[in-house]
Amino acid sequence: MPWPQKKSTAGSDAGKAGAETRPAVAAALKNGSSRPRCGTCILQPHCLPAGLDPDALARFENTVQHYATLAPGEHLFRVGDTFNSLYAVRTGCLKTCAVDPNGREHVLNFHFVGEIIGIDAIFPGQHFADAIALVESSVCHLPYRAISQLAREIPQLQVELVRALSRHVFSMTSISGDFTAEERLAAFLIMVSARHRLAGGGSTELQLAMSRQDIANYLRLATETVSRILARFQKSGLLRANRRRITLLDPEGLYAIAECMNPYSRGGISRHRPESKATRG
Repeated sequence: MPWPQKKSTAGSDAGKAGAETRPAVAAALKNGSSRPRCGTCILQPHCLPAGLDPDALARFENTVQHYATLAPGEHLFRVGDTFNSLYAVRTGCLKTCAVDPNGREHVLNFHFVGEIIGIDAIFPGQHFADAIALVESSVCHLPYRAISQLAREIPQLQVELVRALSRHVFSMTSISGDFTAEERLAAFLIMVSARHRLAGGGSTELQLAMSRQDIANYLRLATETVSRILARFQKSGLLRANRRRITLLDPEGLYAIAECMNPYSRGGISRHRPESKATRG
């Protein structure tokens, strides 16, 4: 990824709030809240300690440092920061973004509850993107050296690390291709729905943390295009939109539009489809 030398100064409405006056949280995590307990966390099945036996889980818990809470617009880390740790999202949602030499912001990814942030910095040894909280969020601090050493001793943890790497690659490549604006937006909404479901939330009532500007940037579309397609989807009965609150009225219809963007479908692999109107409670 280019532009590691340039610090981010641009951002959306959430990214601007307090972003320039606060230091990156990663640098001060040692002063965070008390140590979290993975064994009682509802996110354990979707986080790195998934599948660990009690003894291995206790060892993993001892490597997890403090967790920190971020205000909307606050940085977890910035472009150029040295890579030392991974971070697991406990609550909220963050975006990673970079600013090119012409001052244009590029939204690279959104990170939801239960997901790992910072994997892409392992190879270069420094972060090439800013990580910014879109809403009030919290993250667990996972020192990479300690976690990687533990993974050599606990095969299941090594498996989960590889799965996290694969998930990151999947999320970054799923929008790659010559897709229409309708296909991109439908796929995005299905993706957010699936991530809400994995985190224990509803899959048809979505409270989006990101602005339409950020969504458009991520999908490589114009903001006006996103608004226009949302209106078209609403008129077609696929969804109901009220600012950032999106109700999926016909998930199967959205899935049909987005299916060509699903890497599993492109590979001829059958995957779980969203619940239909007939099965929704």
